Amino acid sequence: MNVNQETQAFIENSPAKTRKIISEIVDIFESQGCVSYVKTIYIGFEIDGEMVAALYGHEKYVEIALALDENCVDQRLKDATHLTWRTLPLCLELASDIAVKESTGLFEEACDRVRSSKHKVMRDNDFFVSGEKPHQRSHRRSTRK
Repeated sequence: MNVNQETQAFIENSPAKTRKIISEIVDIFESQGCVSYVKTIYIGFEIDGEMVAALYGHEKYVEIALALDENCVDQRLKDATHLTWRTLPLCLELASDIAVKESTGLFEEACDRVRSSKHKVMRDNDFFVSGEKPHQRSHRRSTRK
């Protein structure tokens, strides 16, 4: 893939443990027609200006919020309220290239939902203040290390 310079720099400056994982995810989203961009702590992926995913690199894993239905059933998915994306309600934590390969279907689903305008999740700003559950607050603390 022809990755833009900002995204390439993000990958190169990522921890060694997650560098390959991030690169593989970028390749998957760009092969689906997404444009990637960097905003300080994450790589965003969009189609026609609409968010598809946001990738955050951690020391030992990658966290990626996705444009999926809030009720999508997959045991690997976690609530992404702690990331405060209005349109990306669920996330994955991936620590291996095998996990990335196993998640490709979810990445493609997020792209398809945005590309076809089927993705209608738009959480109200109040959701992040009043809708937050105690278990989500503890999850926020445990994932931001």
